[in-house]
Amino acid sequence: MQSFFLILTGIAFGAILLVVCKLMFDYRQVLSARVLSLLLLSAACYLIQPLVQDIFVFRFVLGMVAMMSPALFWMFASTLFQMNEGNQKLHSGHYIGLAVCFSLGIYQCLQSPAELDDSIIHLVSLVVTGAITILGLLDVFRNWQSDLVECRRFLRLSLSVTCGAFLLFIVANEFIYGHGEFPEFLNYLNIIVISIFSMSYGYIILVSNSNILVESIDDLPPELVKQEAPKPSSADIHWLDKLTRAMEEEFYYRQVDLTIKGLSEHLDIPEHQLRRLINQHLGYRNFNDYLNRYRVRDAAQRLSDPKLVRIPILTIAIESGYASLTTFNKAFKSLQTMTPSEFRRISGMAEATQLTDF
Repeated sequence: MQSFFLILTGIAFGAILLVVCKLMFDYRQVLSARVLSLLLLSAACYLIQPLVQDIFVFRFVLGMVAMMSPALFWMFASTLFQMNEGNQKLHSGHYIGLAVCFSLGIYQCLQSPAELDDSIIHLVSLVVTGAITILGLLDVFRNWQSDLVECRRFLRLSLSVTCGAFLLFIVANEFIYGHGEFPEFLNYLNIIVISIFSMSYGYIILVSNSNILVESIDDLPPELVKQEAPKPSSADIHWLDKLTRAMEEEFYYRQVDLTIKGLSEHLDIPEHQLRRLINQHLGYRNFNDYLNRYRVRDAAQRLSDPKLVRIPILTIAIESGYASLTTFNKAFKSLQTMTPSEFRRISGMAEATQLTDF
């Protein structure tokens, strides 16, 4: 039995190294790919760490890298799933979390299991790694409903199960059983889960032609962008006409808190088909971006109308479909490069100049 799991560990370790090589060779300019490579290497270190417990140098290095998994998972989830909210960027909190995990890894590797069990630092490390993993899961679930990219929605589900839930499972086991004192069946379970994870993603990235990772990333470098777009079928054309009428003639985007599910029910179009239509044929990867196109244009027309100069901006925001002024200001500035009040003032000045010239 041990020989079987040893072979399984070797296969999983080899698959991880091949995936990392593929990512670094083809997608090294993409931040998400680089972070994923580090996450996979961290998982590989965790996988083979039990095999070198008697060699201090190897145990020390592998333990430090393995301890960084929660922070790397959070960083990967943030870069992949933020969707135009600072996509492909990391903030100081990510680096602080990584530094904390690295420091805790050093401390744990320098202590014996008996010393760790009685140490408050070990309890702190469990709380910290658990909290960082939860932050990663929050980034995975954030904007899930408005995500129009089907392969990225699949990645959200698979990552939440294979990475997030598994990391929390490890933290819970360390809390229950103590550092390095897992029952044998749990060690075997860890090997099985990591092996399935590594070989599955190895198949997706190395063997299949899905390009699931690349297709999930916003703001790709031009050389990685897939230019071909599928031609709409007759059914797609009919659905697109219904969608256009709902937006351009019925102004359905003015519905506050409109979701893609609500829009699909109104149009009598299956939700997954509506996601595909907006993504593949209209070019939007996020449902909120699609709505903002109409809402901001509507609001800009009202803000530039001299007859509506006394109407409060909040009223215009709500009538355009926004539930709050903060959300409206953020969306408006993103598309118009200025705040609604600045836009109204500049539009008023332009109107006054035209009257003076006349």
